[in-house]
Amino acid sequence: MLEFDRFPKIDAHFHSTFYNPVYEKIAKDCHLKYININTDASVFPSMEVQENVALAYVKKAPEHFSYIASFEMQGWQDPSWFSGVLDRLEKSIDQGAVGVKIWKNIGMEILKPNDQSFLMIDDPFFDPLILFLSKNKIPVLTHLGEPKNCWLPIEEMTSERNKAYYTKNPEFHAYLHPEIPTYERQIEARDYLMVKYPDLTLIGAHLGSLEWSYKELAKRFDQYSNFYVDLSSRLGHLQMQSVKDYEGVRNFFIKYADRIMYGTDAYNNPEKLTSSLINDWKYFTTNKHCESAEINGIFKGIHLPEEVLRQLYCANAQRIYGLI
Repeated sequence: MLEFDRFPKIDAHFHSTFYNPVYEKIAKDCHLKYININTDASVFPSMEVQENVALAYVKKAPEHFSYIASFEMQGWQDPSWFSGVLDRLEKSIDQGAVGVKIWKNIGMEILKPNDQSFLMIDDPFFDPLILFLSKNKIPVLTHLGEPKNCWLPIEEMTSERNKAYYTKNPEFHAYLHPEIPTYERQIEARDYLMVKYPDLTLIGAHLGSLEWSYKELAKRFDQYSNFYVDLSSRLGHLQMQSVKDYEGVRNFFIKYADRIMYGTDAYNNPEKLTSSLINDWKYFTTNKHCESAEINGIFKGIHLPEEVLRQLYCANAQRIYGLI
């Protein structure tokens, strides 16, 4: 049996917005490296604060920490916004950022002043930014759109985690806001980037908002050679599918082993991080009975081959984000 604490792991989707030394201890105990992700979210501190925290971790323990930069949409209508954003991102990359994050406020929050329509990521407005990222071979992590459950009433959602999140954050519950572009429109806008910019390395956070169907995700992998995903916050959806289609889900991980990265989405929560690491490891490395708050009843681990585990847990993030 593979030993959890000796197997190299990268949490490719992690958030810590203030310095906490416990993460370095967890990293040493679990043979873990984090990619700390800056995000333009209202619940997060300013981008400057987030980046300073991320850099503090990197300076303290570079063997355990990397980070992904981002940018703030505030002031996006100002003619000087682009130059300011590109200057900031160039500085971030120079300081060691391994990618750039784009968040769901694009497509779900920000309105265009001329007609009050939602500003989508496929709007020509973003062309200079995406072209800059593509030309400079900077990986782009996108959280665009939301789980398909977001467009359903709470009682019809398939995930307990989704139910809890949208109950607590009704401003993002698209079912309550029919003016928000549809789920299909969100996916269409994201996919457009991979068509227009085939040299762009694009990572879909949270299974690329295609968590509801591993078959739909497989279609995107087959169609777009520049598309990757991380598992953060959405593994439960695949576990649900493995209850009824065990071999299908297991074969999905094996076939697309080079396209999927492990991630927890732990946000200032060491307890959640630790429990996720242990429970997810059991699901991926054994065929034992597993339990999850996401799923009613018991399900079985998918016992992936060691070479698949090494890609999922480490090699893919190293290659995609250029980690040393």
